[in-house]
Amino acid sequence: MRILFIKCLSFVLFLDGLNCAAVAQAMAKMDTKNIFLLSMDKMMINMDKAPKGKSVADDYLEQMIPHHQGAIMMAETELRSGKDFKMRQLAKSIIVEQKSEIQQMQLWLKHSDMKKGPLPAGYQLLMGQIMQLMMKNMPGNSELKHTDHAFARVMIPHHEAAIGMSGVVIKYSEDPQTLSFAKQLISTEQVEIEQMSSFLNE
Repeated sequence: MRILFIKCLSFVLFLDGLNCAAVAQAMAKMDTKNIFLLSMDKMMINMDKAPKGKSVADDYLEQMIPHHQGAIMMAETELRSGKDFKMRQLAKSIIVEQKSEIQQMQLWLKHSDMKKGPLPAGYQLLMGQIMQLMMKNMPGNSELKHTDHAFARVMIPHHEAAIGMSGVVIKYSEDPQTLSFAKQLISTEQVEIEQMSSFLNE
């Protein structure tokens, strides 16, 4: 499959007047992208594929599930390759907490009795802006050389986005269950951001 892809890409570039050196350079960039950034790319694809919720509360949960799954992927990478005790303990905590929260959110969605209605334009606009800001604040690939530091540097904007999403749902939803969950998420992830920031500043 990889050989076929290279051949196809080579042909396309040839038609554009480029040579195989450009193909090799493009493939090298694909091969060396940091694993945490690849996890973020996969998360964004999964969030884009997530079902649109029938209400603001449900939509927030539908989006937060793949967002949590992205955090779990990155925490599992930290456990496989990271060396710092504090970051590994944080990764373990994230996996346990967010797996539990995913189960909660899936259960709430399964038994949701929310009435279907159009999502407010302001809600959708703010959610989109938060995702754009998250990706804008991601460190560059060349900055992520050390696993423990890479984990913290990528997870900070990831967590900031979750806090932003939670702030938006608090603004637009009146569902007590979702509001309680969003407020708790903000509190938990703010503490984790402080832990990661402190580690990076050591």
